[in-house]
Amino acid sequence: MKKILSFVGVLFIVIIIWFSFLKPYDHQIEFEVDLPQGSIYHMVLDTNTWDNKSIKTEQKILFESVKQTIDINQKPFEILWEFENIMDTNSTVKLYFKNKNHSLSERYKSLFNQSQNLDSLIQISRDLKDKAQKFSEFFSVEIQGLDTLNSTAYLYVEHKAKRSDKAREMINSNALLFRKNQDSLVTKNGKTFVKVDDWKPETDSISFRYAFPVESQKKYPVDQLVKADTLASQKALKAIFHGNYSISDQAWLAMYHYAKRKGIELDLSPVEIYFNNPM
Repeated sequence: MKKILSFVGVLFIVIIIWFSFLKPYDHQIEFEVDLPQGSIYHMVLDTNTWDNKSIKTEQKILFESVKQTIDINQKPFEILWEFENIMDTNSTVKLYFKNKNHSLSERYKSLFNQSQNLDSLIQISRDLKDKAQKFSEFFSVEIQGLDTLNSTAYLYVEHKAKRSDKAREMINSNALLFRKNQDSLVTKNGKTFVKVDDWKPETDSISFRYAFPVESQKKYPVDQLVKADTLASQKALKAIFHGNYSISDQAWLAMYHYAKRKGIELDLSPVEIYFNNPM
């Protein structure tokens, strides 16, 4: 009995030391969202997500975690978001909070349900979950596996932009591209598409070609802005996206995490082929 009591006493002391000094954060919350891991990562980084404008990003690991500071009830808190992909468009979000000035007091007050800050912190997680749910209702992604992208000649206008500005750049070059077809200088032969030459997830920037396929001919009506090229036949990971093409790049994020989970090596150069005319 003495040995059991001694063991319990030592265990109790160890728990107290861990809880008081070694536990890295005061509070932890976990929930799931119907978004790819990269989508919820970018949502957390977007300052427009937050009503509390004191929030400041201090550190980030691409698609994995975001560390921020935020004022809660006029007290500075450190918050850490961690993201983990579950399926193609589902993720787990883990959220950790630490009172930067009074961490020890914060964790003991929360232990006895006396923390005045915990409700505000819980509301932060609820707000993000609600916004993620509303955003997820605007689109769906169905990953269909490996396929072959067919070769085609095409005319295009080239752009460099942030990923979120892709649709705006497409709209700006509609007149340039479609005038070539209206003047009967070429015959459009298939569905309008975007070919991304380079996607840098670290900076969320892209260089891409807004294009439409044409019948092969000896000479194309090119100029300083509209150019011609041939899309090579290649193996590709295929997904079907339903939603507005201004957010069709959400499918890239879903495919990125799918490929990582399946051990498929990808070039970060998506091609979007539009069922509907993006004009």
